[in-house]
Amino acid sequence: MYSVGSLTDYNISRERYEDYISEPVKNREGFENFNGTLFLDSGGFKFLGGHGLDGSNFEVEIDQEKVYEIQDKMGGDILVNLDRPIAPSDDYDARVEKARQTAENITEFLDLSDGTRSARFLTLHGYNYSMLDTFLNEIDKIVGASRVHDEFDGIALGSLVPMKDNKTNLIDAIQDCREILRDWKFDDLPLHVLGISSTAIPLLAAVGADSFDSSSYLHSAINGKYATSLVSTKSLSEVDFSHCNCPVCSNDELVYRMQGNARYQKDVLGPVAMHNLIIQKREVAKIRDCIRSPGTEALVDYLEHTLGDHKSLRRFTHRVVNESLGGYF
Repeated sequence: MYSVGSLTDYNISRERYEDYISEPVKNREGFENFNGTLFLDSGGFKFLGGHGLDGSNFEVEIDQEKVYEIQDKMGGDILVNLDRPIAPSDDYDARVEKARQTAENITEFLDLSDGTRSARFLTLHGYNYSMLDTFLNEIDKIVGASRVHDEFDGIALGSLVPMKDNKTNLIDAIQDCREILRDWKFDDLPLHVLGISSTAIPLLAAVGADSFDSSSYLHSAINGKYATSLVSTKSLSEVDFSHCNCPVCSNDELVYRMQGNARYQKDVLGPVAMHNLIIQKREVAKIRDCIRSPGTEALVDYLEHTLGDHKSLRRFTHRVVNESLGGYF
């Protein structure tokens, strides 16, 4: 997962920017053995206020055409249109206007990307059925529901970051999104959830989300937190690295750094971030295996053992099991 909006986060020069977009990411040295999927977000949230890409000695004005040009040059496997995310403080008129602007970008995005080999995901925004229905109605007016169904390969649900710590609202949003997709005949499209935290992943997977992106592994590392599961961390000073068999904790030099033996903080916390990401990926693989198992017993068992013992997550686990996985009885 990478966002076009992050290209100049470190105040890079024009020369470095042009190098970043000069060839597809997967063609670059260091990516020879990478066989994953490159998801290129549009950076809609960052560009919402009219901001462009602002480097150390240059600026790039951003619109749908420029975003797609960058996505195409970087060789994304999954691309999304330039969207206009909503905010909890937006009133009805503001949400409708953002939906209209997003719909206009969708039309341009589909025209620009016609014939691409990349998968294209439609960005959708809303916290409940009514809001999502309003957003889709505006898209239908400008793009047409049939074109959306025929030309998009998936749905990317956004604007959830402000409520990433509110599990009730997140569960409501995913359940309602799945319902609205069924009602609009888009239920055959996979649903990606943009920018949610790792603790929500098992719950949202259980209620219908197919894929996620999260930077919580990185933010946890920045705060000196070492992941022991999707929902648990330890302070670095309390970690016994011999209890983990991941490639990071199995490397003596990286363990030495994580113990604080490095000149720069980035060299201490970089390996922690990689360890945290590995833990997330392992847990997501377990969830995927549970979902593939016949029935819901394996997933219910996973949720109980992973989340059920955490007081702050127990009631959400019970809700998801009872509402989406057939219940306990």
